[in-house]
Amino acid sequence: MSKIFLALWKGRIPSKKYLKLTNRSNSYDHVAFSKLSAKPPHRQHYFGISLLGVITGFITYDGIVNEFIYCGSTIRFLRSLKTASLIAMDYYILQKYENSSDYDFQLKQVHLKSAKRLLETCLLNGGLYIKMGQGVAAINHILPREYTSTLEQLQDKCLPTTKSDVQHVFYEDFGSTPEDMYSNFDYTPVAAASLAQVFKAKLKSGEDVAVKVQYGDLQRRFTSDLGTIMFLQDVIEIFFKSYNFGWILRDLRKNLILELNFENEGQNAERCAKDLKKFEYVHIPHIYWTYTKPRVLTMEWVNGFKVNDVERIQYENLDLKDVDFKLFNIFAEQIFHTGFVHADPHPGNVYVRKNPKTGKADLVLLDHGLYEYLPESVRNPLCEFWEATVLRDEQKMKLAARQIGIKDHMKFAEVLFQQPIRIHGGRIKTKLSESDIEYIQQVAKKNFELIMGTLKEMPRNMLFVVRNLNTIRAISRQHGDVVDRPRTMARYAQHCIYVKYSSIRSYIFWFYRRLIFEYNLWSSSFRISCYDLYILILYKLNRAPNSARTLLDDIKRHNFT
Repeated sequence: MSKIFLALWKGRIPSKKYLKLTNRSNSYDHVAFSKLSAKPPHRQHYFGISLLGVITGFITYDGIVNEFIYCGSTIRFLRSLKTASLIAMDYYILQKYENSSDYDFQLKQVHLKSAKRLLETCLLNGGLYIKMGQGVAAINHILPREYTSTLEQLQDKCLPTTKSDVQHVFYEDFGSTPEDMYSNFDYTPVAAASLAQVFKAKLKSGEDVAVKVQYGDLQRRFTSDLGTIMFLQDVIEIFFKSYNFGWILRDLRKNLILELNFENEGQNAERCAKDLKKFEYVHIPHIYWTYTKPRVLTMEWVNGFKVNDVERIQYENLDLKDVDFKLFNIFAEQIFHTGFVHADPHPGNVYVRKNPKTGKADLVLLDHGLYEYLPESVRNPLCEFWEATVLRDEQKMKLAARQIGIKDHMKFAEVLFQQPIRIHGGRIKTKLSESDIEYIQQVAKKNFELIMGTLKEMPRNMLFVVRNLNTIRAISRQHGDVVDRPRTMARYAQHCIYVKYSSIRSYIFWFYRRLIFEYNLWSSSFRISCYDLYILILYKLNRAPNSARTLLDDIKRHNFT
């Protein structure tokens, strides 16, 4: 028993050699009992003892399994509490050296140490902890780089399960093993996610497929793990009043439950494919429903590589601008037009492949478990708001924000664009420098309560839109911000405002608005470019004041179109 406890402490599920699983049934054949009554008394006695023994075995097995689940949940809770306590202690001690000369260096060391502790805890606990860590890694414009770069590993790393674990899931869901269902099944996972692992297999009809298998104990531990995460968040709130994310976790509970159902994921994938069929460069893997159950999803095998693999993209002679432009168009279509939004488009869920016919990039969207629907009553004012922000039309921004239910239109714009917003002068930045990111972090820290208030005001389905925007912004940053994301999506939003109107008058009005829109974009860029050239000439002639370059950088950083 001590060995099993030690295995649980290290984050492993006991092997099935400890717990031999038995196929159970809740019903018995009435014919068997009718035959029993005809048997001699001593045979009835023996049969009754045997039946009692089997029932006792079932009860004992259930008790053992429940005890392991309870024990594992307790250990994950204690491990999480230990990690949170150590991190809090390190930052508390660091405060004493805030005025020292090497404080910045020590702060980075504490960031890195804390991030490694979080990574280890998430990997050992698995499941929802990994999904939480992936969410933290996505906000790389707010959190220190030590956290985001360390936790990015959670997109690929998960503790592998055993062959018997996979077979048990298949037996519970299908009543047969992978060997019975596929002509070939490779038990070495090709990818590991927070909720499941992906294996390569071959159907008996010859097609290569990807088989996504959920971790066997995940649904049983869901409630306790979510409770642990919420409890730790509530404890943090006691000491840091403004850091309250518990309401987000409580609101997202329903969506997380849906994500555990792979049949729902298959339906989402088919709907996504239908919504995006007009884009020839988008591919959604085909779902094989005969081989799909709530915990097993079988889909078409697609060769490709992650969208953030810049070296591979360049090696394949693909254009980063083309990749980003297509990426922004896909999700702008979902956010502003169809309303059916992929909520988790991190690099592990967006693959690139080279189209053999065009020689250009195709995008493959994976993991369709987490989606949100934006009704037209939210989409329309959101399109208006996005266009108004880029055009610096503050009155229109206020009106659109009120229609969504948000009071502070400026903070809402900053949440959407992930940048501080100024209405007068300048333009929206395409590429953020290190100083830009540092500035954004300072602003976010200073206005954290206001930002949280804005998030609470938003319709709950808008939270996933913010996550989507933030994730593709992070991908764009890894590519070097080669495409103007805010303007590219603004053009799409502006188009979606009028696409529902079919009359000639509406089309003329849309065309007029488009001309004004493009002129504003061009004029603001032209003004900044001219001023930049003017400063450069002054520098060449040694006539520029020392503050000129700083002033230009400040205009670019803090002012937006």
